[in-house]
Amino acid sequence: MQISVRENLVMRTLTKQDATSVYTAVDSNRQHLRTWLPWVDGTDSPSITENVIAIWEKEYENKTDITMGIFEGDKYVGNIGLHGLKSPNNSGMIGYWLSEACQGRGIVTDCVRALINLGFYKLNLNRIYINCAKENKKSRAIPERLGFVKEGTLQDGEYVNGVYYDLIVYGKLSRNWNAEEVF
Repeated sequence: MQISVRENLVMRTLTKQDATSVYTAVDSNRQHLRTWLPWVDGTDSPSITENVIAIWEKEYENKTDITMGIFEGDKYVGNIGLHGLKSPNNSGMIGYWLSEACQGRGIVTDCVRALINLGFYKLNLNRIYINCAKENKKSRAIPERLGFVKEGTLQDGEYVNGVYYDLIVYGKLSRNWNAEEVF
């Protein structure tokens, strides 16, 4: 699957041929990413990344998750996904990360917008949610910018590298999403 987000920006499912690019991006952003993401330290070789991509491919085939790479031109710059799609509640959770050098240009906001459109208009989801660490202001700005409702806080909702983080839960219902309003 490939989604054109804007000129020179696409999201697409990853294959094992992408493993080195993904690993290189994680490795060069390791310090930046490890504060918020528990899997970073375990991503210590391209072969590990290749194994994870194989899992993502299987989840896509089973229609439980859609994990895509974010590409600016031909350069891999991050990941985005719509997870938990087998929910009986017709909901899905969006997760994302972006290389530090690419932040501040609206890349993730535009990719999240495109993923919301996919979720509501193609997958017929009723609800999409995003969980962000309370302290992760850059990540929280994305659902806030896109008009998500702050639904609550999961106290100590995530344990990352020896630290518990409260998670802010943001939600958006399909009936409250008008794609034209946010472009």
